Amino acid sequence: MSSNLNYTEPHYCPVYRCVIDIDLCYDSLMTLNKSFKISSVHELSDINDIETARRLCGKCPYSDLS
Repeated sequence: MSSNLNYTEPHYCPVYRCVIDIDLCYDSLMTLNKSFKISSVHELSDINDIETARRLCGKCPYSDLS
């Protein structure tokens, strides 16, 4: 499934429930995986339930960086 993903184009994000650009995707992924502080991604301040956001992000095929 991952082979059909385009990592260079904006795509739908289940966390934000809209299409986001690749930079926001990466920054959010790294933040939700606890590599960056939540405060470092301004858009995440609008998310009420960070734990749910982590689960949603983890299930998204774009979160698989292997």
